[in-house]
Amino acid sequence: MKKTFLTCMILLFMAHLGCSSGGGGSTEYEIGDTQDEAIGTTTDDKGFERELGPAEIQYQSAQQFLAAGNYTEAINHLKRAVAIRPNYLEAWSELGNAQTKVKNFEGGIEAYKMALEISPDNKDLIAAIGYNHLNLEQYNEAEEYYTKLVELDPMSYDGNVHLGFIAQKRDNIDEAIRYYELALSTNAYDAVTMGTLATLYGKKGDKEKKLEYLNRAVEAAPSNYKFMIQLGKTYMDEKDYENAVPVFEKLVAQYPDMAAYHQNLGLALSQTDRKAEAPAELEKAIELKGDDPLIYMFLAQFYNELDQPAKAINAAERGLKVGGQEAGLYYQWGSALSKLKDYDGAIAKFERCRSYGDAPWSSYAVKQIDRQEKLKEREKLLREQGAGE
Repeated sequence: MKKTFLTCMILLFMAHLGCSSGGGGSTEYEIGDTQDEAIGTTTDDKGFERELGPAEIQYQSAQQFLAAGNYTEAINHLKRAVAIRPNYLEAWSELGNAQTKVKNFEGGIEAYKMALEISPDNKDLIAAIGYNHLNLEQYNEAEEYYTKLVELDPMSYDGNVHLGFIAQKRDNIDEAIRYYELALSTNAYDAVTMGTLATLYGKKGDKEKKLEYLNRAVEAAPSNYKFMIQLGKTYMDEKDYENAVPVFEKLVAQYPDMAAYHQNLGLALSQTDRKAEAPAELEKAIELKGDDPLIYMFLAQFYNELDQPAKAINAAERGLKVGGQEAGLYYQWGSALSKLKDYDGAIAKFERCRSYGDAPWSSYAVKQIDRQEKLKEREKLLREQGAGE
């Protein structure tokens, strides 16, 4: 006789009590037990009532525990479900999911393989087994299943992207690139894969492709500033300052308190026709990160290039108080004094620069000392000519 809805709810409640306490009230089932007498009812997705057997009762209980985040009890119920009904595909698959969730990857593989025996060409199950082998760093086994996946579906994103990852782990760059590009052809907005491809092409020395994929990654994920940082650094490494400037301007706008972005923006600006804007960015970098003799040296240099010798001297003095980069700082100080026509003072600073023996500054300083002597002579001749007129 069909049990009532109330009877079904009581049985569900008793099943919960039995497994959650581990006490003696629970019903145990052995693998191969084929009890299939209906002990409850449920409503299917079309609204029709259907009967529930013991395995389904265990499965439904597991679903409730999964929803509550209680994976231990869910796994217990799923194991009971497949013990009652060994060909219960959904229960085996859910058991694999639950085991994977608690990082029991071996248990997950075992459950998924049982499900795969029931549904041999199930691509989700094949991918899940591959994923668990990856988590166990069993790359050969993972490769076997992901290869099966792409044999069933050559354009499988899951299969190709993970085969690319395995090839990358083996340092097989060309094969990794091939698989990643196949994955990207089916998921055109996968910024992470674009970033990975940029890195791989960089290792191959293909700068054009590296920049192509970095730009695509930035376009696909504009809020992921990791790619923008890589793009800006790549432009700086390539001395492509015109393209580096807008990248670092965006980074400065997004992260105004990051000294490194102000510093790189200043350095990039200094190599463009916007050189006059460079010192402000370097001053901001110092304000944010504190005194840095290298930034002070660049500041002094840019102020000299902008024909602002007083500011160049100030930057050099500040840098020398910090310590470090002395040769470069004295050289810039000497250059500023030369602009002010204090040639003796300039010679003294270039002599200090030379004394550090820091190449290439020392060799530059020697040339500048000779130049200052010639400038002194010229200045003397001009004065004498002026006095004689």
